[in-house]
Amino acid sequence: MKIQTKLTLLLLSLCAGVITAASGFSIISLDNYFRSRLISELTTQANQAEFVVRDIPQLDSTRYMHLQQYGKSSNLRLTLIDAQGKVIFESELAYEKLSTVENHLQRPEVQEALRNGIGTSTRHSSTINIEMLYLARKISDPFPPSTGFSSATIVRVGIPLTQVNEVMEDIRSKIMITSAIVLAFVIGMTIIVSKQLARPIKEMADIAGQIRSGNLGRRIPIRSRDEFGKLGENLNSMMDKLNEDIATLKKLERVRTEFLGNVSHELRTPIFAIQGMLETLLQGAIDDEEVNRDFLQRALHNTQNLNTLLGDLIEISRIESGDMKMSFRYFSVREFLEHIVTEMQPPAKYKNITLSFELHEEPIDAFGDKERLKQVMVNLIDNAIKYNQPNGHVTVFYQKIHSGIRISVRDTGMGIPEEHLPRVFERFYRVDKERSREAGGTGLGLAIVKHIVEAHGSKVEVQSEVGKGSTFSFTLKS
Repeated sequence: MKIQTKLTLLLLSLCAGVITAASGFSIISLDNYFRSRLISELTTQANQAEFVVRDIPQLDSTRYMHLQQYGKSSNLRLTLIDAQGKVIFESELAYEKLSTVENHLQRPEVQEALRNGIGTSTRHSSTINIEMLYLARKISDPFPPSTGFSSATIVRVGIPLTQVNEVMEDIRSKIMITSAIVLAFVIGMTIIVSKQLARPIKEMADIAGQIRSGNLGRRIPIRSRDEFGKLGENLNSMMDKLNEDIATLKKLERVRTEFLGNVSHELRTPIFAIQGMLETLLQGAIDDEEVNRDFLQRALHNTQNLNTLLGDLIEISRIESGDMKMSFRYFSVREFLEHIVTEMQPPAKYKNITLSFELHEEPIDAFGDKERLKQVMVNLIDNAIKYNQPNGHVTVFYQKIHSGIRISVRDTGMGIPEEHLPRVFERFYRVDKERSREAGGTGLGLAIVKHIVEAHGSKVEVQSEVGKGSTFSFTLKS
């Protein structure tokens, strides 16, 4: 069943129940209102009738007729009943016919009046063949003997309900007609409202189906600021995020493919070189003293490069998988950099590169993982040495800035062309592939540097000019 149909049936059931309940309540309330009004009027009429009986003229021949005239003029039925239930006066009957009236002692209104002083009852009168409303009241003081009705105990008044019933029937009809009109209007409005409520849901379902079919560019139109509008906004945001995630996954898949290709290539090069040298040695070159040691030295060098590559692969895998554990502490930047520069002096001297530490700032502490940051500095200094000009310089220094401490490594090397700068931190990316391999680089050093620095909430920045050198910098919290 469609949601619009469910909404329509639900709203119609609710409205029909409310209208029916309201109509029934109105009819019952009106019935009770009219009945209470009639009882109030009959109480007044009973009081007046008792007063009239007490004031009857003492002419015997006119007493009965006098009360009959009063009943007709008041448009009510007046009855006097004694303690045994005998009717001693009936305004609707002649005096001679009183003997034909049955005993009224068991009448409901009479019994109630005898018990409580006043009683009411609605029933069909067999005497005059009309539905009547009766009110009986017990007389507090007996009538004087001169009235001729001194034996009366109950005064009862009644009015026909024919006219009242006609009025009530007319009112009931009007209420039912009005209810039917209101219900018809509600049905129309319910269909419109349920359609309006169901439209955004149906629209969302249709768009969701299109998205499921692959149309990821579809979005839900926002036409309101209610819950449906917010739901549409959330779904649109979710789709935007999903598209971003898909784009990221595609990029990661592309990077993974490139990574596997690069790894295969980087591994194949030293393996093929080692394989070729060993085959040459086995084919007889091992007996040639002029070449055997050279081939073995080259094979050893390639195995060392291979070991370095595998080590960097394991390291970057640990970093990217989140297995790298960080231990943040405060440490002296000056002592940290002086120690690293001292350790890196031998490879710098081997390449005829001058490595120096410039101190322009007061001693200061930084917050970070000292061991991981040492790995960063060793990679940056090692690159600055490898890709420098003959007799070049490498300078390590730090500066205090408003957001912390900036640590930099500056070299006088070949520099990096501007078009290569955005990609130098990618895995296996080399500006000069042949020179990089000759220098022994794995192509993973700067990628490792990037991940470690980002784990410290910072970013590696590079400034470079071809032929003049490069400066790599990052910032730590102080």
